[in-house]
Amino acid sequence: MVQLRLLSAGSNAQGQLGTGNDDDAHTFTPCIFSGYPPGSLPDDAITISNIACGSNHTLALLVHEDGASLWGSGDGRKGQLGPSVNAPTTSVFRLLDLQLQKQDAALEGYVPRMIAAGWETSYVVLSCAGRSDVLISMGANEYGNLGIGGVVDKSAPRKPFYVVDLQKPLAEDGLGDGLLTIRNLATGPQHIIVQTSFATPKAPSRWCLVGWGAARHGQLGTSDETKPPLFVSTPRTVRIYAVDDITSISLGHQHSIFLHASGRLSGLGSDRKTQLRGLETLTDVRHTSCTWNGSYAVVEEESDYRIMATGSHAKGQLGRKDLSNATAPGSVYLPFSADTRQLLKLACGSEHVLGLFKHNHCDGVSSGQTEVWGWGWNEHGNLGTGTTEDVRFPMRVWPCDQTECAVSVWCGNGTSWILLKR
Repeated sequence: MVQLRLLSAGSNAQGQLGTGNDDDAHTFTPCIFSGYPPGSLPDDAITISNIACGSNHTLALLVHEDGASLWGSGDGRKGQLGPSVNAPTTSVFRLLDLQLQKQDAALEGYVPRMIAAGWETSYVVLSCAGRSDVLISMGANEYGNLGIGGVVDKSAPRKPFYVVDLQKPLAEDGLGDGLLTIRNLATGPQHIIVQTSFATPKAPSRWCLVGWGAARHGQLGTSDETKPPLFVSTPRTVRIYAVDDITSISLGHQHSIFLHASGRLSGLGSDRKTQLRGLETLTDVRHTSCTWNGSYAVVEEESDYRIMATGSHAKGQLGRKDLSNATAPGSVYLPFSADTRQLLKLACGSEHVLGLFKHNHCDGVSSGQTEVWGWGWNEHGNLGTGTTEDVRFPMRVWPCDQTECAVSVWCGNGTSWILLKR
């Protein structure tokens, strides 16, 4: 029988690591799911499809044979964990009952499919077969984060969640009525971009980007205003110059990058830390991710790959010998040849990075064994090294173990996560 364990390390002021306390963890520590032994996931969980991290809260979307369940840990005082704000403890993962039908009868039959988190706001994509996807938001709204217009009166009773109207910007673009599917959901600390596809019986599917939240640096694109507004409180169309499809979206603190089906990148927003510099020159990109002030791209050429990075290097997050900020995308220094390990996943946090690698058969190491390598900011012990010293070059932070295999990694705001399978 397959057994899964979730480990976490790093910042834990509000119990967001789910380890049963509010102490920072400088090594990878088993997470606790309420009602189950430390480190163990619920018995019927097949995997974790995503972990989404705010400043002091965490969402985990677990997959089961018959659907999915949403769990949360950490601070819920702004409503970012829904109705669970009155839970007896915040330092373990607890099952989040969003009370969908109680709040909105039209949501009967919907289940969570995707999650994301901003600084103090959470987002859940709900799906139901044969019906349009629904996006709900929960939590803080200082920058219009909830996507419902204006800034919610703090003295008014807070709803458990809000339904974000994604249809309106589509209608304004002349797409009319049809079936809406959410393909990508990406968040920075204070801005959000959603990729939707829209289908009608008589027309081929079309995709559209919409966004809201912080906008002052152009991270949501241009508009009719001569100067970008401080924030946008309802979804509006994000316009980029592209003729091919978008396959993924990654957001930093003040910038947004888009991976196109052609393997090229485009970007919006601030380049003050050179986080957008030269991205358009890269080709054959298959994955991208962002730290707050940096951009990362996995480039594949034939059987070889490189991790290219540009932006802030103040904490070693670019993983290279030159300690200055980048002036163009450059390779992350990996202390092994690409033909010895396959890169399975790259995850970026606020200012640190994790890479999940699988061994090819070489040097006496069995093929299929996995390792986690990390680098960058480590003030809270978020790289799990046992210290709080920054790591300026990639180092192995989780060793090969013949009894457990690392199957996924995630990064948050000074936090790191490893999912293990036995």
